[in-house]
Amino acid sequence: MHQHKSLATAFFQRASSMGDLPGVRFKEGKGAFQHLSWKDFAVLVREFANGLAALGLERRSCVAIFAGNSHLWVAADFATISNGAISVPIYPTSSHSDIEYILENSSARFIFVQNDNLLKKILSVREHVPQLEKIIVLTVPPTDLMETGQALGLTLEESTKLLLSADQLREIGKQFASENPQLIEERINQTDEHDLATIIYTSGTTGTPKGAELTHANIFSVIADLCQVLPISQEDVYLSYLPMSHVFERVCGQYYWMHAGGEIAFAESIELMAKNLAEVEPSMMLVVPRVLDRIYGKVKSGIEGASGRRKKLIDWSIYVGKEAIRARSKGNDLSLGLRAKLWLAEKLVLQKLRQRIGAKLRLVVSGGAPATPHVIEFFNAIGITTLEGYGLTETAAPATVNLKGKVKIGSVGPSLPSVEIKIAEDGEVLLKGGSIFKGYYKNATATNDAFTDGWFKTGDIGTVDEDGYLRITDRKKDLIINAAGKNIAPQRIEAVLKTAPYVTQAVVFGDKQKSLVALLTLDEHAITEFAREKSWQFDQYQDLTQSAQLNQFLRKEIQLRSGQLADYEQVRRFAVLSEDLSVDAGELTATLKIKRNVIAKKYEPLIQSLYKEEKPSAGEKASTHPATGSVDSAITSHRR
Repeated sequence: MHQHKSLATAFFQRASSMGDLPGVRFKEGKGAFQHLSWKDFAVLVREFANGLAALGLERRSCVAIFAGNSHLWVAADFATISNGAISVPIYPTSSHSDIEYILENSSARFIFVQNDNLLKKILSVREHVPQLEKIIVLTVPPTDLMETGQALGLTLEESTKLLLSADQLREIGKQFASENPQLIEERINQTDEHDLATIIYTSGTTGTPKGAELTHANIFSVIADLCQVLPISQEDVYLSYLPMSHVFERVCGQYYWMHAGGEIAFAESIELMAKNLAEVEPSMMLVVPRVLDRIYGKVKSGIEGASGRRKKLIDWSIYVGKEAIRARSKGNDLSLGLRAKLWLAEKLVLQKLRQRIGAKLRLVVSGGAPATPHVIEFFNAIGITTLEGYGLTETAAPATVNLKGKVKIGSVGPSLPSVEIKIAEDGEVLLKGGSIFKGYYKNATATNDAFTDGWFKTGDIGTVDEDGYLRITDRKKDLIINAAGKNIAPQRIEAVLKTAPYVTQAVVFGDKQKSLVALLTLDEHAITEFAREKSWQFDQYQDLTQSAQLNQFLRKEIQLRSGQLADYEQVRRFAVLSEDLSVDAGELTATLKIKRNVIAKKYEPLIQSLYKEEKPSAGEKASTHPATGSVDSAITSHRR
């Protein structure tokens, strides 16, 4: 097991052993990627840490970080932890009320803020969080800081008192360290592994955020497990683009990189991730399903565009790759015939497909939401190890992950070595182990509700197979109970709907109703091209989403795929939304999970109209629907 008591000890030891080797890669403005060695990055962290101590940061108090991913985010985190203090990430996309709640609940006196944009958000809640003493603005140069403050409505005096730039913090830190050379070392040594390292507030799909307390020991426990199941080395280059404020990127990205060495490169944004992937050529990355789906979509359209013979060869090669995964998932050795086919497929096709996605990419881990099974299968089939895992903020990220060489598509894998799983009588997944949090910050009621006899209640419904692989079938609170009292898991049905061509998102409803309805979003560019090829009549995308031809096409595709669903699980009616669901509109959490209750409220009239247009029972005459003729093919579209 690890010998460190604090993540700060682990970080500084790793930095001194790596020395001048490249540690972080990042962009400032529009230029090329810049490098910092481990040694230089550790100097930055130490100066930040001393700067915080100089400002009066005390052990066991909280420092908030409100910024997008960058090496400065990581430096702010390690600098806080080096003081024996607790870092509190806040999502850049958080609402004003969440920001205010987190700052107030954690009593943070100091906050790192990325830029003037996010500074504006903090200043707008400032009067409600009087304990906030200093705002360290990471990317505004010291020379512009006072002007920025005044432009945002502060007086010169307030700006001087309240704002600091990253460079100024470093200067204060250097000065402080020359007078107190031992202080940070002492604070690191006083930190115990059961002290809190961070409080991560869960992106409440339900309401007020809850602060999950994670100790140094919780995080070390995950790292020790990951070394056994997902070994990475000093040779690895890791691309970081998922929000650092999320537990998945923080533990499996930042802390695991710190443990294993290698280099971490920060993408400019999720949108530019594909471009950065080509520039950085990482060997590993973490994904949420939406991102994986996007990469898959691009590769797939390339394959669809191949000429007849070439396309046949590609399809055959991918099929061979899938056969190999299925054989391995059962624990079987590959037959001689299959090995020969795989060798040929590799030589002619698979290698080239991998080049197109990422020349050196060997490991992808998907988490944060249920992955699309055929997409995970595709990546594994072409030879990029793509493992779906499962975990929560409260479990310090992964609790289970598929094993390399034995991937079971549709499962989230067996539990990590130190985690135990138990399925409760009502099907809820319960977990126990060193990585499981101790409770919610200043919230005893929520903490008591989260455990039963020492087992953490995940709120997810699942099953475990004979090999110990977990399948998550649904969120406990998302279960739909239809008019006949049947329990229906919407996620399973949504996964089926998303296998229909061009469907990007699906949300199923039907609580207390006779049958299910769904809202769908489509890949606008691809479906528009398809519809033009088919000579369907429409002027713009808005008209297309309401066309009877599109409706018939989707209905047929959905029926083809719904064979595995029980009759009462089949979606009877659907509407196509003319815009994607988004984080900005509050319909998705920062990690792109669907906020069901928000969508239900927002599209309530539309959903109700879908229920009303149910098929009449036999003997009743079907009334026709003005848009499209028969009741059954009525389709509705909705513009925001």
